[in-house]
Amino acid sequence: MDESSDLAAEAASATAEARTGGALDVRRAHTYLARPGERLEHIFLLIDGWAARYRLLSDGRRQITAVFVPGDFCDLAWRRARTTTQHVIALTPIRVFRVEIGEFERHIECDPGIRAIVEDEAHLASETQGEWLVSLGRRTAIERLAHLFCELVERIGRVSGNGNGTCEMPLTQVDLADVTGLTPVHVNRTLQQMRRAGLIELKSKQLRLRDFPKLKKIAFFKSSAEGRRFKNNAFGALRLFQGAAAAPYRLSPATEAEERLIIA
Repeated sequence: MDESSDLAAEAASATAEARTGGALDVRRAHTYLARPGERLEHIFLLIDGWAARYRLLSDGRRQITAVFVPGDFCDLAWRRARTTTQHVIALTPIRVFRVEIGEFERHIECDPGIRAIVEDEAHLASETQGEWLVSLGRRTAIERLAHLFCELVERIGRVSGNGNGTCEMPLTQVDLADVTGLTPVHVNRTLQQMRRAGLIELKSKQLRLRDFPKLKKIAFFKSSAEGRRFKNNAFGALRLFQGAAAAPYRLSPATEAEERLIIA
């Protein structure tokens, strides 16, 4: 990006922030969006990249309690509590639309479109958290990973006519262990088992489910897509905030192409 583009982006961001309390924000991988005890001032709409919320115990053990992907709001719980007991960290380089919490509430109150997207996001987040709790309490190792993979494919990937599911997969084996409550060694062995069984391919940060219906059965996975679209609506949400901000923000080409496939 050249200097003139940088200045134009900064000017657009400043205009949006002045009008709506919102601005485009770019963060490097492994930087924090929130830390325990800090006062929270903003809600983030994730445009590109992945982030995670986690609880760190005093002995260093970590449990990832949420994974945020393009189209997710991070974190809707901050609307009511201005501090958090958990960290939120960028797992990859990310772009977010940052909205001051008070302005975010005014958008919800005044704009039915934004209100509907926020309500749907809150409902999906609740469903996801419930299934993660079931995984930690009752599912086996292969069922836990299978369920997580099915969930991520439904959230941000695509399923072909022949039953293959694909999505980006930047999560490391340590990340997968901290989501599923397993050890990294157990995750590694389970992934090898799934590969040998011809269930998955995982390479170059891309996940392919070779038999999506079979994995859903293994995971006791109940699709949330029944009767309505399950996919995160990053394109629609960003477009609504663009209308409020009158600023020319765009998704990355890959994310925008994915969203057009969803809308079609």
